[in-house]
Amino acid sequence: MRLVPVLPGGWWTVILVAALMAALLALAARPALGPDADPGTRVGWVRRVLLAVVTLALLTGPSLPSHESRSVSSLEVYLMVDRTGSMAAEDWAGGPGAGGGVRLDGVKEDLRAIVAAHPGARFSIIALDSAAARELPLTSDVDAVYSWIDSLQQEVSDRSTGSSLQRALPLLTSTLTAAAERDPEDARVLYILSDGESTEEGAGATGADAARRAWQRLGGQVDVGAVLGYGTEAGGPMRAFDGVTSGDYIKDPTTGEPGVSVPDTAALTMVAESLGVPYLQRDGTDDDPTSSFTDLDVAVTTALTDGRERLGVQRYLTWPLGLLASGLLIWELVHLAITDRGLRRLTRSAEAVR
Repeated sequence: MRLVPVLPGGWWTVILVAALMAALLALAARPALGPDADPGTRVGWVRRVLLAVVTLALLTGPSLPSHESRSVSSLEVYLMVDRTGSMAAEDWAGGPGAGGGVRLDGVKEDLRAIVAAHPGARFSIIALDSAAARELPLTSDVDAVYSWIDSLQQEVSDRSTGSSLQRALPLLTSTLTAAAERDPEDARVLYILSDGESTEEGAGATGADAARRAWQRLGGQVDVGAVLGYGTEAGGPMRAFDGVTSGDYIKDPTTGEPGVSVPDTAALTMVAESLGVPYLQRDGTDDDPTSSFTDLDVAVTTALTDGRERLGVQRYLTWPLGLLASGLLIWELVHLAITDRGLRRLTRSAEAVR
């Protein structure tokens, strides 16, 4: 048996309550245990001591440790989302002028399709802007995933220091490697959503061969997935973003005209081939249905129900003490009712004598 306090604050709360009860009982002890006290008063004081002891015993939380198993998802879905400035290029579904939007609008649609296609899976989100960051650890809380998708915006333009898919490699590799070591039987799915555009030189893996080898090593930790590219061949202009509103178009420093972002399909193709997953280019017009990248291999989907998690739980044994405390409280209430009735009778008798 173990003692696990039931109130917030743990043992400090139990000690505080015990000290308070001891002080109150000590104040009541002198009149209750004095030479002039009647037996009923002494019994009442003893009853309150017993009630205090039982209450403290309840607060200490006597319990037995046990374990229980529950079904959990063995499918881990990792979403690497590019939110650099180029992902705000206005060439999704024809752009805003044609009733379309920016590339991130397409990303949001596809993310929602991925989440809806994998009910019960666990999701983790890694965002890529000037640096890669894990924004959502592995979780089965779908509401948290949808909330993140709804709030997805491009990075703040003034804070941008360039972009490159290679920046995500260290975090992706460490995350998936740790997951494979922790749960080797789980199936891992990786979706990369990006336009592939790189605006930096000399950062990340050096050279195309080094980059390919790095992505191939990562592919060893991935069961299935897809690389989803965004944008059109013609590309589109991008507006600056200050964290709240969009501003003027970002200008090309060499021409002074609005810059045009064109997706790097070669880079995206290389990443997909290295990972061993399909690559789909998407621009919001004649795209393949989302099922083309959300329908997984049967061997992977069966993992959804194969996982089990063993949880350590505490089973509180407080009901006997609760019954005892209830009995003492009922006794106290009956005694108070009888005492009150006697006092009223004496009051009426005194008034009659007057």
